[in-house]
Amino acid sequence: MQTADVRIVDTRDESLKGAMVVVGFPTHGLVGSVAASYLVHTLDMSLIAYMVSEEFPPTVIMEEGVVGAPIRFYASKLVCGVDRSCDQLVVVIADIQPPVEMLNALGRTILDWAESKQVQLVVAIEGQPIESEIRGDARVVAMANRAAAPLLDKYRFEAANGVVTGLAGGILLGAIGRTTPVLCLVAQAHKDYPDARAAAKVIETVNPLVPLLVLDTKPLRDKARQIESEVRKTLQQTRDSMSNMRANESEGPGEMYR
Repeated sequence: MQTADVRIVDTRDESLKGAMVVVGFPTHGLVGSVAASYLVHTLDMSLIAYMVSEEFPPTVIMEEGVVGAPIRFYASKLVCGVDRSCDQLVVVIADIQPPVEMLNALGRTILDWAESKQVQLVVAIEGQPIESEIRGDARVVAMANRAAAPLLDKYRFEAANGVVTGLAGGILLGAIGRTTPVLCLVAQAHKDYPDARAAAKVIETVNPLVPLLVLDTKPLRDKARQIESEVRKTLQQTRDSMSNMRANESEGPGEMYR
């Protein structure tokens, strides 16, 4: 599946008809990244696809020495989705911050891929930056395209007013006029550091959409500081490697080793 210079490569050929897709990219408070990473590891999901583009920074992710693409799609054979009508949850996770000028194309590519797989719902996770630390749970609001609008009342999501930008904005922009339901959940998050507690609140908000799957966020809340530190470290390593590469104009392996 390809839009402009962005392409999704499937690594597992199987039906995703009726699945629900959760998209988490590193934006404000890294809410999407933390939530997506937690789902992938907690549910023991497996890789089904990855995204490539010549416009992406030259960065790869290494897990136990094996190289992986910085934007990946994972799936698990779990009953999920609106009205319990599917058997699979898909998570899209990114370890890079794509250039702003690519976000519309990224959103369209993800939606085109979801439609080609007959996915029944796409949920994008976004963070809303705030200056101070949140006391208690973060506020989560929702916005949707027309196809997903009935879900706002059905699941009693707090409907949002205002503007959403970033990848979530690109996905919602690309969703206008589409028949695939697209929902965006926006959580208040600290603007300067990864906010695992806000990610936990988003996962709890997603829970009604996966009625046969209990998404336990207690471990996420208990290990919030550790998870926040690990996510921050990974992204900082990526930034440092890119900065060093630009400064030295060097060739060969970068400095991102763990």
